[in-house]
Amino acid sequence: MLYVLVNNDYQLYALRRHGIAALGGGAGVALIAVPHALSLSNGTADFESVYLFDTPQGRVRLLRMLWRYRALGHDIAQMLHPGPGDTLLFFTEVEWLNQIIVQYFRSRGARVVMLEDGGFGTYIPMSVPASEPLSVRERCSQAAFRLVPGLGRSRFFKVNGLVFPRLPDDAIDAIALYRDVRLLRDVPTSCVRKPARRRCEIHRGTVVFLNERMYDHYQTGETYIAGLRRLMRMLTDGYETVYFKFHPREPQEWKARICELLAREFPSVSVIDQPGTIEEMILDYRPEALASYFSAALLSIEYEGIEPLYLYHLLDDLAEQPVFMGVTRILRVWGYRFVEDGGVRAGYHSGITDSDPAATIDLRQLLVLASGASDDRTYSVSQLAHRSRGSAQGTDAYEHPQDKQSLRRPH
Repeated sequence: MLYVLVNNDYQLYALRRHGIAALGGGAGVALIAVPHALSLSNGTADFESVYLFDTPQGRVRLLRMLWRYRALGHDIAQMLHPGPGDTLLFFTEVEWLNQIIVQYFRSRGARVVMLEDGGFGTYIPMSVPASEPLSVRERCSQAAFRLVPGLGRSRFFKVNGLVFPRLPDDAIDAIALYRDVRLLRDVPTSCVRKPARRRCEIHRGTVVFLNERMYDHYQTGETYIAGLRRLMRMLTDGYETVYFKFHPREPQEWKARICELLAREFPSVSVIDQPGTIEEMILDYRPEALASYFSAALLSIEYEGIEPLYLYHLLDDLAEQPVFMGVTRILRVWGYRFVEDGGVRAGYHSGITDSDPAATIDLRQLLVLASGASDDRTYSVSQLAHRSRGSAQGTDAYEHPQDKQSLRRPH
């Protein structure tokens, strides 16, 4: 059986685009939900069974969190009974409970596949060759988490001063990527085929801007407001209709501050303030461009004619940061056409290209291979990984990794 482990609506949406029944084949699919920003209101009829585990991450103090993770590990062992014929598909390792589930499946002989979650949120952090040194407090915290069963070999990986939980590489059989990017993990990688894009009738002269919490890490509050003001001026000058969508986890104080700015200086901008992923609501607006600083949603647009419009490079304080220099290198390899001052306007075409279909495989095929099944028509996992790594080494995107910043999937 195929088990899928999800934490948010975007991940569930990605699975449905692939076709959940098709991914499971005849054996069916079981859902393991560890909610962060996850709503199951759309139903779970696609799944043979559903297992729900509430994470304590970020909700309680460290000692209580560790105790709760230990108890959840016991619950998982009581409820889930995977075996060598099963496969676990998951999206992120930064949730400790995900790591416990992955290690439990590994201990029972199941195969484990990670599907990228958020484009640059996977590409850049996993291309950093080594962790920055941990502080004494961080080393103590890492040691405490390692006392929890299932986390004995987990570690912190520090990028640009932020620490992220990381699984041991041998806990993952394969990492599936939608684009051919070389990762610095000792895990086979395969470039999987994205679901076919769908056509939609777009509204010319309309753009949707996805906000990101740049003030959390990349900019001060003042430089963020100054940069946002500049980007909004460009968008309102270049497009007839501009929509503004808040980050799903935008703090109320920042919502109020941004709304005050928009009402005072950009009254023509309409604010989208409703729950749900941009993938679900994009058809309500059908813009000709989806704009943001560097939101991963720009890479996952599934509709023909909607152009990704990156704007981070127009702000000097962002463009000069190593993390954004890394983003620029990758986008250039993919043929992306950066706009210059005065170029943010209707009619823009990005020129960005998808991976060569001949160099990709279907996600279902990779899952079958990971589960140990094979036939004369398929490659082995190691052969597929070799193909992916070989083509990635043919680019200059990460020949000299120097990205020391972190990325999180904003939308």
